[in-house]
Amino acid sequence: MPTICPKCQHVRPVDTTAPDWQCPACGVAYVKAAEAANAARRPVARPVIYQAVPERRVAWGKWIAVLVLAYGAWAGYRMSTERHDNIDHSDMPTLAAGVQAEEVVMYTTTSCTYCAQAKGWLRQNGFAFTECNVEKDTSCEAGLRATGSYGVPTLLVRGQLMANGFDSEEFVALLQQ
Repeated sequence: MPTICPKCQHVRPVDTTAPDWQCPACGVAYVKAAEAANAARRPVARPVIYQAVPERRVAWGKWIAVLVLAYGAWAGYRMSTERHDNIDHSDMPTLAAGVQAEEVVMYTTTSCTYCAQAKGWLRQNGFAFTECNVEKDTSCEAGLRATGSYGVPTLLVRGQLMANGFDSEEFVALLQQ
């Protein structure tokens, strides 16, 4: 069977002097030309394009903010439920017995939670006081404005204005003067 050159399609004659591996017409090595021809006939492999999957990242900043807020809420709750006063409660009934309702005037509103806490503390410890609701009585509103304060609860203890709302230690100190 005759050998045909894969490059130039020359049929190799039987009486040629060229080496067996080389085409006498173009001089190419049969094996190399055959590999090149086969490579040209093979289908081209197209690259597979992958869609990038977004990286799932943990939003650490958000988690830390949530934890800080949760801790703050818990600490605030704990502080509001614990006793923080340095008052000797053993002589509280004696001190409360010596207070008349007109000596302690508390300006309040209906929806004020701090007012409710202050009233609860005063009642729990047996103190008499006069409540003046600025939402229900215009004379109470005028009395509150006369003190120079605009927030509630505002307390006048024996004519002296408490500095910032209700503070049990300040309240007892004003009564003991």
